Amino acid sequence: MKLPWNKLDSDSLLQTIILDIDRLFPGEDFFSESNKYSIHRKKQLIEILYLWSKCNPQVGYKQGLHEILGLIYMNLSQESVDISQTNTFSSDDMKILSLYNVHYLCHDVFTIFNKFMLQSGNITHFYASEDALWKSIENFNVYLMKIDQFIHYTLNTKLNLEPQLWIIRYLRLLLLRELGSDLETTMLLWDKLVSLQLPINSGNSISSIPDILNFMIIQLLIQVKTDILSSDFSECLSILLHYPFKPTTQIEKHEFVKKLFKDAVKLYEKRNDDLKLYEYGIRLNNRYNPNLKILMNYTNGERSSTESVNSSRAASPAPGSNPPPTSAPPSLSSSRNDNMKFEKMRLEMRLKKKAQSMINPK
Repeated sequence: MKLPWNKLDSDSLLQTIILDIDRLFPGEDFFSESNKYSIHRKKQLIEILYLWSKCNPQVGYKQGLHEILGLIYMNLSQESVDISQTNTFSSDDMKILSLYNVHYLCHDVFTIFNKFMLQSGNITHFYASEDALWKSIENFNVYLMKIDQFIHYTLNTKLNLEPQLWIIRYLRLLLLRELGSDLETTMLLWDKLVSLQLPINSGNSISSIPDILNFMIIQLLIQVKTDILSSDFSECLSILLHYPFKPTTQIEKHEFVKKLFKDAVKLYEKRNDDLKLYEYGIRLNNRYNPNLKILMNYTNGERSSTESVNSSRAASPAPGSNPPPTSAPPSLSSSRNDNMKFEKMRLEMRLKKKAQSMINPK
């Protein structure tokens, strides 16, 4: 569908917004060409985004903002009512209905979008600058290492899968594309984020959303940990870019969001205690990966030990544990098994040393 407004203004900002809005949520009937209201709705979205970008020149328009605005618009539009010119409503009824007046839909969407993006810290952390975005990615990696070091090692060292290849979309779109294709689960999650009130330095605020989001993403990774550990680079990237969201029924979706949000808040409350983060990571692994076993076999001198642990306990060595003695590496035979044992020993030692350095930095 080609929108008529792209001929009215040659401004590059407006052209970019029109292009993005034109292809917004292609699978949703709400914005599809077959819907007679789609042109009118997209025009309103273009006006809102254009004005918002002009009102916030320090940020301007960044790709991804149109999807967040689109979901907010869908929610408010479906709740709006057209108040007819009639005397059948009482004055009290009119006071309530006026809050949902469709004639003020654009005003309401602009206000909610503006407050949600600015006060939550989403703009500051994910859109304001490339430096801020990279710092947010680094914070995510730090939390991931503390909660599940084995996933961190697999993604960053074993597969060398750079986070900018997948996590930018998770952060900027607030998991909008990861929780199913019908946007229903995303709406349930955003309802909780919007109402989020956690104590921080200046009182109650929703500015903790970026950290809460980090902990939600880590939980999503733990839930597909088996697939991540058993995949190669391309397979793992495909999993992350097309997250295998499993809940299908209304009850399952509500339960999924409830657990995801509750555990994220718990992790947020423990964010300054590395040991508690590690212990909660064990709990999450016990819940989502109860049958996953990771074997760590290595030869140390003349002694040979085999450690079989649940994935949750092998996910990351205890932050307070001491690394094994750095004795001379075992002699390698020509057999493939001995080579594998030595590599596993080196991996275990590296993980434990990394955890120790995080707890007791020099």
